[in-house]
Amino acid sequence: MGQDCKSVDLEVGLVGAEPVEELRKTDISGPSRDWRIYLAVLAIGLCAAAAIFFSAHNLVSLKLQIYYILYKKKKLMWLKTMGYSQYSGNAVEWTADADQAFQEGGLRLDNNEIVIPRKGLYFVYSQVSYAIKCHVSPNSGEPLEPVPLEHQVFRKSSAFDGPRTLLHAMRSGCERVEVEGEDNGKRWYTTINLGAVFSLHKGDRLFTKTEPLDRVDGTSGQTFFGVFAL
Repeated sequence: MGQDCKSVDLEVGLVGAEPVEELRKTDISGPSRDWRIYLAVLAIGLCAAAAIFFSAHNLVSLKLQIYYILYKKKKLMWLKTMGYSQYSGNAVEWTADADQAFQEGGLRLDNNEIVIPRKGLYFVYSQVSYAIKCHVSPNSGEPLEPVPLEHQVFRKSSAFDGPRTLLHAMRSGCERVEVEGEDNGKRWYTTINLGAVFSLHKGDRLFTKTEPLDRVDGTSGQTFFGVFAL
């Protein structure tokens, strides 16, 4: 019985040289693996924390930059439509003197075009909202096909001949269907949004073209055009 107990004791390393040596190797290698796992997890955690920190830092930095642009430099313009259906030719008529529209820092509206006061980087943006009637009378003569929508921002500059396209987007509106009776007033609504940064020169002029103009929703906040200096 005693020998059996001794044999068991030797297996767990309480007595005898060889089992103790084996246990020591196990004791050394076991915690070493644990520490490596712990350090790996810690490293991953630190990387994640750093990513979150720098993301938050970049977000704060971006907000500060936007604040500086909008409230310190004050070279910005936001235009709105003249009214619900005010347009000339194939362009929406813009205004800088109504509702929330404004112009600052030398930017001005002239002949329905934004005039750039000095050379630099500018963020140009625009949105057009559409309200489209999809139901048509059988005798209206209107084609039963998707309504094409298009909005463009152009640049005129002394650096080149003729206007050049800065921003352009197209999409299809609803497909018209014939419906008997009077117009029920229902409309299909959608928007086109444009925006990008450009290097512009002093005296450059920006203007828009929009189709179809008679479908443009010119109510407050729906359709606008603007630029600000970076």
